[in-house]
Amino acid sequence: MSRKWKRYVISCLAGTLARAMGTYHTSSMLLVVLQVLGLAVAGMPERTFAMATGASAGVTERSQRFAASLPPLRHGRVRRVYLLRHGMTDWNLRGLVQGAGHDIELNEAGRDQASFAAEELAALPISLVASSHLARASETADAVHALHPAAKRLVDAGFGECNYGELEGRCLHSDDDDAHRYKRQFDEVSANMELDADAGYPGGETANEVVARARKALGKLLQEACGPEDSHICIVGHGRINRLLLASLLYADATKFGHIEQGNTAISVVDYDPMIGEDGTCTGAWSDVVLNYCAHTEDRGAASGGCY
Repeated sequence: MSRKWKRYVISCLAGTLARAMGTYHTSSMLLVVLQVLGLAVAGMPERTFAMATGASAGVTERSQRFAASLPPLRHGRVRRVYLLRHGMTDWNLRGLVQGAGHDIELNEAGRDQASFAAEELAALPISLVASSHLARASETADAVHALHPAAKRLVDAGFGECNYGELEGRCLHSDDDDAHRYKRQFDEVSANMELDADAGYPGGETANEVVARARKALGKLLQEACGPEDSHICIVGHGRINRLLLASLLYADATKFGHIEQGNTAISVVDYDPMIGEDGTCTGAWSDVVLNYCAHTEDRGAASGGCY
């Protein structure tokens, strides 16, 4: 690990230290301490440095490049969320609708994708890893957590995939009349969701219902599970719920999910600023840093499965 990189990670700790000290603005004294610390750790062994900062001991040049490509947090109160979709499953490949009711594990390609995503995030000071309760998301999150063993690991069904109702378990990619009919129905409802957030799948969930539970889970995580030291958080969810959640957070409109892509193990990075008002009220503001980053799989020729 280079001296430059160690100093970069130390600088990322400024916001965390400021928050722990109870201030949103890093004092000049803290900056001096960080500079001295940066010089002190320049020659520190990699494993010792990783233990001291929370960065993974398995940091590679690739993970360093990804972390360095992201802008620093604007100030101490901002939290950065790395929202991932799960890795590939056999049902993704076959075009079967998994949704909320079919708990399918990752296949071999999906486990490789999860490993690639974990490596990409390894150089970041992630201190909390959360996921959906479904195996495909939980396994992906476990791969990330393996490279951040000191991080808290949480599971919340609120991050589970959209319930597709009567379409769950149906095959949409076969060359037969039933598959064509199911695919038309799936696409029609998806199109309706882009017009009306109260639209939903027969026997399943509407866009508004998915967003309500996802935002509840996210709010609980930010308000109850996160400590002052948790400025970098990873959440692993699913294709549709991630798209709806991102549209709701970034555009305040779940119907705008259509243009948001989510490949297998896609990484979307968003920042949350609580924006404490003069009256002491907290009104959160979200901004996008990166959406649907998939270079960690695309560079290796790893295919992405279906979006169901």
